[in-house]
Amino acid sequence: MKVVEHKDVAYGPYERNVLDAYLVLREDGKPTPVLIFFHGGGYVHGDKSVFLSTALMKECLEAGISVVTCNYRFITTDPFPAPMEDGTRAIQFVRNQAAEWKIDPDKIASSGSSAGGHIALWNALKGNLAKPDSEDPVERTSSAVCAFIGYGTQVSKDQRFYEGIYEGPHIQPNIAMFYGIPSVDELYRPDVLKLAEEASAINFMSEAAPPIVMIYDFVFDLPRIPAEAPVGEVIHHPMHGYVLKQRYDEYGIPFVFRHTSDPVRPGELVDFLLEHFG
Repeated sequence: MKVVEHKDVAYGPYERNVLDAYLVLREDGKPTPVLIFFHGGGYVHGDKSVFLSTALMKECLEAGISVVTCNYRFITTDPFPAPMEDGTRAIQFVRNQAAEWKIDPDKIASSGSSAGGHIALWNALKGNLAKPDSEDPVERTSSAVCAFIGYGTQVSKDQRFYEGIYEGPHIQPNIAMFYGIPSVDELYRPDVLKLAEEASAINFMSEAAPPIVMIYDFVFDLPRIPAEAPVGEVIHHPMHGYVLKQRYDEYGIPFVFRHTSDPVRPGELVDFLLEHFG
């Protein structure tokens, strides 16, 4: 099995619309499934190369799963919905490359860490965002995925999400910048609340949601975020996954919930992907 690399491939018109592809070429010539990863960094920093050092990257390639890692626009210059739209475009671009890159367009999963996790989750729950009437063939391509793996993933960008589960002082870092508003004092303006609803992945949960794994590096011992938790724990707390899991359970859709009290099993993530690639 051979891996071919394509670096800094432009998937859209903006400077940070670039991705790296690590394509597994099978000896029998059959197309491979692919995992698309979005890096973390609070929407203000980070790079697609971070995934290269992860165990999942190595395990995917060894299992015959191609990997694509993506950059996206930062909110320092392009607030919501720009990062989410870049996520959509990246998935569409990869699927549009299926024939050339010998990947299976029906076996595309997404993944991400922190901010990148929310970008990928938002797109996974929104489903197919193709624009059938567009003149751009990439925009006419489906953005749906068949599975998702999230690391420290927020499920909401709405500060009201924390009501009833967290009584501490922190608000989400960069939240004003995320919405392109002057200060957090404007978070509860009606138009900003509408943006918050549109930006929050959990609001798009439906019976069409793909199976997912959510992984958190904090202890989950009760359904509440401790008031004394530092801000990094608040925004990456397992409560995010727990709340979404309740929605998933209502629909009977597979949801694997992992945290430091119940960590990922060896080989579990690749097995999950292979199962849901079908």
